[in-house]
Amino acid sequence: MTRPCWLALPALALAQPAVAQVQSTGDPVDQDRTDIVVSTAAERRAADGGALGTRSILDTPFSVHVVGAEELAERQVKSLARVFAQDASVVANGDTYTFNAYSQTVRGIPLDDYNGYRINGDPFYMTTVELPLESFESIRLLKGASGFLYGFNAPGGLIDYRTKRSTPAAFASADIGSSSDTILSEHVDLGGPIAGGFGYRLNATHERGETYSGSHVQRYSASLGLDTRLNDTLTWTGDLIYQDRRIRGGTQDFFINDPDAYGADHLPRPVSGRTNLAAYPDLFFTSHAFYGGTGLSWAVTPRWTAHAAYSNSLDWRTYKSEWMSLTNPAGDYQPLLSTNPRSWSRYNQVQLSLEGHFATGAIRHQLTLGTNWQRLNKYLPLSRVSALVGTENLYAAVVPIAYPTEFTGGVYHNYRSTQGGLFASDTLTLGRVSLIAGLRASRFAEDQISKTGVHTPYAKTPVTPVGALLYHPWHDATLYFSYVQALESGITVPDTYVNARETLPPVKSQQVEAGIKIDRAGWSFSAAAYRIDRGAQYANAARVYVSDGQQRYEGIEAEARVSLPLGLVLADSIAVERAVYRRTDPLLQGKSVEGVPGLKETVQLSEQPSALPDLKATLEAQRSSSLWGNDVNSFRVPSVTLVNARVSYVVKPNGTPVTLRAEVYNLSDRASWGFLASGYVFVQPPRTVLLGASVKI
Repeated sequence: MTRPCWLALPALALAQPAVAQVQSTGDPVDQDRTDIVVSTAAERRAADGGALGTRSILDTPFSVHVVGAEELAERQVKSLARVFAQDASVVANGDTYTFNAYSQTVRGIPLDDYNGYRINGDPFYMTTVELPLESFESIRLLKGASGFLYGFNAPGGLIDYRTKRSTPAAFASADIGSSSDTILSEHVDLGGPIAGGFGYRLNATHERGETYSGSHVQRYSASLGLDTRLNDTLTWTGDLIYQDRRIRGGTQDFFINDPDAYGADHLPRPVSGRTNLAAYPDLFFTSHAFYGGTGLSWAVTPRWTAHAAYSNSLDWRTYKSEWMSLTNPAGDYQPLLSTNPRSWSRYNQVQLSLEGHFATGAIRHQLTLGTNWQRLNKYLPLSRVSALVGTENLYAAVVPIAYPTEFTGGVYHNYRSTQGGLFASDTLTLGRVSLIAGLRASRFAEDQISKTGVHTPYAKTPVTPVGALLYHPWHDATLYFSYVQALESGITVPDTYVNARETLPPVKSQQVEAGIKIDRAGWSFSAAAYRIDRGAQYANAARVYVSDGQQRYEGIEAEARVSLPLGLVLADSIAVERAVYRRTDPLLQGKSVEGVPGLKETVQLSEQPSALPDLKATLEAQRSSSLWGNDVNSFRVPSVTLVNARVSYVVKPNGTPVTLRAEVYNLSDRASWGFLASGYVFVQPPRTVLLGASVKI
């Protein structure tokens, strides 16, 4: 059984982000209550509910967490791994200087690389990419099955990046930062009106220096957002983002290839994140990412709005990297060299939608109709190296190894998927009660292509429903119950399995969720209980990755925030979950699903004293219980507790506010393992000191 919550607050559980009371944009005819939406314009846009239309967070029958640009700057966040670190239902599955910087597990389920990450609601193939957070005004996490809302997607959730938009008045801001690992970063943010009625937002970032593990990072990114009101009813927006990111040296992750040969139920003693285990001097990882999007919004009438959007995104990658195959708990391992001369992918998407409000007698409606089309193409190298070479030990000096050097060859078209769909939803409101009903009909077709040109097609036309009941006992509170079905793309099998690079067929899931959301001036509270049944994908006894059986996830998540005297704010986020394999291979039947902590909790205590309003300090503690490291439950990843502290202070030389920031991450410098994927782990970052300064004029 799960032990009692060691940091639980007796009367508190779940909080949404800081919010302010404004009139709902989703129900303009409702004069009985004031909806709660997040405080900035970008975060209001983040309340977009996909096929449910634009709605406030209180009117969304799922758990939602939004992190705005102001909070990202305050916490000096540069990696997605830390964006949702304060949400107990989220586990980061990698370190920012490895391939898996982007990877997140939500409610115990890894997000879908193909469909689980979006920019302004548009799909972006996220594998190995770390997007430039400086270009975004907010990042939203929608938890649970989102298949109806956005099409194919894993039921853990979806992360949507929202780009910065122009401002009514011209402004300029700049910030610089450094870490104790000699990484320096510079960022400028410019915006305002320009000639011809256009508004613009320009962001540019540079980052360079040595990381804590001895590798070297260099990053350039730029983004441009434009918008204009073409006439009284028609608005145009456009966005461009580009990033070049290069990491030299360093190693990737650890894995246990053969649990029986490994011969233990525990991992070796963790090494410090500062340990440089690279046995080859020429390791590197280079990635490039591009996103372009454009959209029109037409206010057809005061109650009806039409939207049209198109996006195109690409990402390229090339690497020569090293993984570690652990052979015993004494820390012996074999380095695995993996090369990727070149691979890339392209996503295209078009969506049209119509959203409106009307009434039939006493019942008010919010109707959303739409259609979308998207296509993903992937290209992989024709030749590559993947070889175990030599023997090393975690606690001994690294012995340089002569690796194979093949690094040439072209690419082949490995995968193509096309998804088209029609969706419709209606929110019927009578007094304090709302009923949501919707359907999405999709045509999904994928084609797996071998190096020799052999095609393996797959096609399906699913209909995914959503239903929800909401009750608003007060203007600032919601009780809800929701049911949704979804399909997700099958995974592409990793290289360590017999059927490497095969893409498995789509997986079906369904979710029921019940929750409560309350947001008031001095405190907020939210909680949700859920059950997710998801098709299982795993490696069988023959080391073949298959799609068979079911995983069941059941959990409760809660978060709260309360303002106390003396400028104190206390926040607590907690998640308790259990997940098991059902109706599956006898090897896994009844086993716990890997990577699911039974208990995870984060507590923060912040102070901004009235006597010193320019000073703010925060102490944060995070606790995660141990979890199973693979599907056969042969070893556990130990529990971990981390403590972080940060402080900011505003000085005003010549009357211009300058914000100075400092943070110490992993205050105790604890060495620990993190869970990456079934059988894979990584070394958590060591104590890191972050310093920064920002100014806005």
